[in-house]
Amino acid sequence: MMSQNSMSAAGSAILLIVSNVLYHISQKSIPAGVNPIVSIIATFSTALVICLLILPVFADIHTIKTHIIKLTWASYLSGLSCAGIVLGHVLYYRSGWSLSSGTLFSYVAICIILIPAGLFIFHEKMTLSKIAGIIVSLAGLYLMTRN
Repeated sequence: MMSQNSMSAAGSAILLIVSNVLYHISQKSIPAGVNPIVSIIATFSTALVICLLILPVFADIHTIKTHIIKLTWASYLSGLSCAGIVLGHVLYYRSGWSLSSGTLFSYVAICIILIPAGLFIFHEKMTLSKIAGIIVSLAGLYLMTRN
């Protein structure tokens, strides 16, 4: 039987994966004639409505002010980053990147770039299997970008 923690981890992984798949399919499907900024406004407006609807599941409505006061720079940088991610994907797909290889390329590159942050900021440990995974990922990036 799964523990509550591993069920939560599995559920969050499923949510993340399903949402990412839908996200990339929808980003790739935005017509070229749609202004990317107007598209992003629609995207974030939809996200705002969804978040407002599910807020009561995650927080007592009467304590929202307390949570707002606790916000740090990280939440605002995350918002800025989200806007860049969405705009980047719209432009990425419009420039001709394929859904499969373009996404794989960007995510592997992101993971490689995040390694120093994990090591030096968050004090994560590097193991032999992680190093092997990095080498395989770099080899994959090389093979994907070869002509």
